[in-house]
Amino acid sequence: MSSRPAEGTAASPLTGDPDGDAPLLPPGAHETDAIRALKRALAEHPVAGAVTDHGGLCTFLEHHVLCVWDFMSLLKSLQRDLTGVAVPWVPAGDPEAARLVNEIVLGEESDALPDGRGFASHFEWYLEAMEQVGCDTEPIRRFLAALRDGVPATRALASSGLPAAAVRFTEQTLAVLDEPLAVRAAVFLHGREDLIPEMLGALARRLHATGTTGRLFVDYLDRHVEVDGDVHGPMCERLLARLIARAPQLRDRALDAAADALRARLALWDALSDACRTTGPSPDLHITALG
Repeated sequence: MSSRPAEGTAASPLTGDPDGDAPLLPPGAHETDAIRALKRALAEHPVAGAVTDHGGLCTFLEHHVLCVWDFMSLLKSLQRDLTGVAVPWVPAGDPEAARLVNEIVLGEESDALPDGRGFASHFEWYLEAMEQVGCDTEPIRRFLAALRDGVPATRALASSGLPAAAVRFTEQTLAVLDEPLAVRAAVFLHGREDLIPEMLGALARRLHATGTTGRLFVDYLDRHVEVDGDVHGPMCERLLARLIARAPQLRDRALDAAADALRARLALWDALSDACRTTGPSPDLHITALG
């Protein structure tokens, strides 16, 4: 995985007004029938119903935590190429695009924790929720330690002990990081921000209805459903529209990549549902029996 995309893809900054090259299309215009069908399949997926006890909840968290990490990697790749983060600093070529991505990063990397307990990234919030529930955080921490030691991400994943289905999903996300900006933005919008409220909302409603002592995880779900649906999702739509206006020849490639990301999520959800159902009930439940 290269640190910068090749010339003519994401490395060239946006300059001038993107509206001057091609019109910005309305929300939903950069979406195909295939993308809509895949989103419906994910919204209706039975994975939330597979979380029936403490063992199933831990299985879900121990898989999904890697998705939370690679979400941040995808987001930071957009920030790297749309804003002035290099030293010496130069202005961003498209200030509105820079503002959009910086606002998303602000919330995702340093959100206010519940009960006024300070600030943290959503990934750190998720890790704390895993510890509260009693999940095994050693594999994800081993992965992070390897990254800090300079081990390439794919090698770190291979030696982490994280679930194979989650590793396959993240490997596909890492491959997207070398794609042009418009492609990454499409994957981020359709595979993440526009998807999360429906995809995780069902699990949040289920946990609210049945009761859980894993309060931090429920708070995490509620926060993502709220922010991604009301704020970040519309921001990402505007960002994608600006990027495709600058590079309309990338539209089909971007939407194909978004559909591939949704298929990868379906494969992960299928594997996760099977894993949750084969996890034996825990004798020390941290959540009430669900059903």
